[in-house]
Amino acid sequence: MSRRCGSPMLSTGRPMAGALLAVLLCVTPPLHGDQARPGPYVYVYGLQGGGAAQTARSLGCNALYFDLPEDAPVRIDEARSLIAEAAGAGLYVIVGLRTKLAGEYRISARDPAYAAAVREWVAAVVGGLKGAPGIAAWATDHYLERDISHTEDDFRAFLLRRYRSLDAINASWGTQYTRIDAVTRARTVELDDDQVYGVGRPSVDLAEYERGAFRDLLALWADEVRGADPDTPLMTGRISLYRSLTAIPDAYDIVQVHMPPDILEPDLLTHNVHAVQMARRGGRFDVIPWLRAPLPPSDAYSKAALSRWVMEAGLRGAVGVCLEDWERLSAQPWVLNNIVDQLGAAVGQAPFSPDAPQPCAAVLYQPYAGGHHFAGTPAYGFLTDFAVNDFAELAFGYRLGSVLGGLDYLCVEDLPTADLDAYSVVFAPTCLSLPPDAVQALSSYVERGGALFADLGAGMYEARSWDPTAGPIAALVGISGACEPADRFGGFRVGETHPALPSVRVGTQAHGTFVPGQPQTVSMGHVSRYSFEGPATQMQGYAFQGPSWFVRTRTGAIPLATQGVRFDDEQRPYFLGVTVADVGPGLALFAPFACWSYWPPQDALHAALHGDLMARRARYRLLSEALVDSGVGLSGSDEAVHLLSRGGATSARVLAGAADHRVYLGAACTFSAAARSGEGRRTGTALLDVELTPGGMAHCEAIPLRVRPEAGDAHARVSVYAPGLLALDVGGQGSAWGRAHRGGPLCFHGGQPTRVRFSIDDGAYPIEPDSRHTVTLEQGRDQPQTATVAADHRGHLDFWLTVTGGRLTVTAAQG
Repeated sequence: MSRRCGSPMLSTGRPMAGALLAVLLCVTPPLHGDQARPGPYVYVYGLQGGGAAQTARSLGCNALYFDLPEDAPVRIDEARSLIAEAAGAGLYVIVGLRTKLAGEYRISARDPAYAAAVREWVAAVVGGLKGAPGIAAWATDHYLERDISHTEDDFRAFLLRRYRSLDAINASWGTQYTRIDAVTRARTVELDDDQVYGVGRPSVDLAEYERGAFRDLLALWADEVRGADPDTPLMTGRISLYRSLTAIPDAYDIVQVHMPPDILEPDLLTHNVHAVQMARRGGRFDVIPWLRAPLPPSDAYSKAALSRWVMEAGLRGAVGVCLEDWERLSAQPWVLNNIVDQLGAAVGQAPFSPDAPQPCAAVLYQPYAGGHHFAGTPAYGFLTDFAVNDFAELAFGYRLGSVLGGLDYLCVEDLPTADLDAYSVVFAPTCLSLPPDAVQALSSYVERGGALFADLGAGMYEARSWDPTAGPIAALVGISGACEPADRFGGFRVGETHPALPSVRVGTQAHGTFVPGQPQTVSMGHVSRYSFEGPATQMQGYAFQGPSWFVRTRTGAIPLATQGVRFDDEQRPYFLGVTVADVGPGLALFAPFACWSYWPPQDALHAALHGDLMARRARYRLLSEALVDSGVGLSGSDEAVHLLSRGGATSARVLAGAADHRVYLGAACTFSAAARSGEGRRTGTALLDVELTPGGMAHCEAIPLRVRPEAGDAHARVSVYAPGLLALDVGGQGSAWGRAHRGGPLCFHGGQPTRVRFSIDDGAYPIEPDSRHTVTLEQGRDQPQTATVAADHRGHLDFWLTVTGGRLTVTAAQG
């Protein structure tokens, strides 16, 4: 191995790295605009220069990240030579562009000198390198959101573009400015001192200015790169704040997230994998996380954490992984060997699926509430003093996903074009701005049978008020009146039931994490330190704390779970709690407080309510007692389900609502004639029994083989699905999978005769129109049953068999 990079000598005996590299390299990245997913890409940051390609191959990587120097325009030949070396070694090359150019200008899309320098630099570099073999993607620079320049003049220009005049600004803010230069960012924040949480329209405008400045800067680079090379995929550099993930322009293909648990949230379980879900924006972007590989004396080093982090990212839809960084990892050979082993073990599980996950629930993400702060900078929102953890706690609490899969994260501007009907429910935590097109999209979605769960602040910006009745979705969520707000804490108990929420039972009480006067440990381990001085009866966990309203429901809405009730002078009741309204076949839920700040998924009422909401259109459900199963992770699409054993789990049972009667590879499948919809039609659901390797993944793909019992249940488990042979074990009603006698083969046995329809369409086992196939059924000691079946003119094979338990094979008929 080349020593020119100063790389340590690795231990011998690494056949796995080469095999994994071969597997990774067989996936060709698409051009920009192709529907196929890119990658997968596996690389180590900082590994570049002469000899780096061979080192990357020895590590089991299939890509090299090559950061260009600022003087790249005069070193094009050198860069082209290094790219050619990597391409010659069979590696993809991601070319990092130097976004932070030196000069007498500031980093801002609004600075003409900077924009001109960007244009000149990109024309020289991208124009000089495009078309070079091996270039898989361009990438903008790292941590750009930390270096962007904000000025008062830029803020004022933003406001004038947004409002068109100073008079309009005054009308919106309730101010009396006579000169635009009197508007400053500091004064803007002070204007909202008398608002709930100290946040009003001026604060939201300030947040949108900062978000827009980052988006405009990324767009400037994207426009120039696309102008020079419209075909090669474009990636962001490292993005290290969740809030910035809401500002990525559509011109980018891949977002690189970097949320190290030793700097942001100390999440040694998943490495803050919820950032991958946020960056996907409901499938708008592909994502590659940068993982800070644990080194001794980190507790995570000896626990195979890196391997688990890679698989967790793949489960959420990542298209690759980057380890950060080479200088750290290569310092000691024995440490590097351990890292390579973990990376190889993870990639050997094929974590980066070619099919993108399709979660059954979405969360609206508006980056206003700063939530938790890191080094003085809010990570989740742009408003430093808006320290409400409503969104942050929901995202962190569901970082493991749920038994119904993961979550999608959408921005409000995504709503008019998003396929909301794919979701069982949309959660809207502290969603302060809901413009008319977003309200229309949500209303139409609910009216078509979807579910919306919103809380305090929904549409505050448009309403110019935190009063729930003034918001643009008040009618949708069934709110017709509200009492004056107050700071409160408490829980709520179910007082009424709803037929669409069968798990929510009368008397169930919410228990949360807020204890008045007690130190509060939030998701990233920070603790507010003060002692408890209240009565002992308050030493329990409460589900909410902070500003809250008692609200009156309209006809058709009910107080589902309440903390209390009050009456006005006309003896009309007002409730504090969670309400639910019927909107045609859909549901609209509302909480007049920050609902998720202190109400975790581990609470029984939280699990019951959210589980029912997410199950409405779920493709898969892991059969588990908890809503968030820490032992097994799940994700899936219409075509496959993916499972991760996080520890010692050796099996899992999954209800596949997306089966459509199809058999899944790698699972024992049960189909029931009794599984029917409310209209009496067969649902086609399947029960999947999947064997798991502890700490490993299972990928179960649906194939075009359908099993429909005439009555009762039927079972199927495919053993071979290939061009020359389709073979599966089958069983009738009541059969079990196992050994019928000691030493015998695994099979379905003990079943009753069941008449089953089998249908096969063209796939890995090809079926040409009018082709003929030999079908053989072997059951116990009976003589094999053999028949020749002809496909129809569409290439569809269909036949009936009576099965008790045995082996079914399908082959192309001879002659």
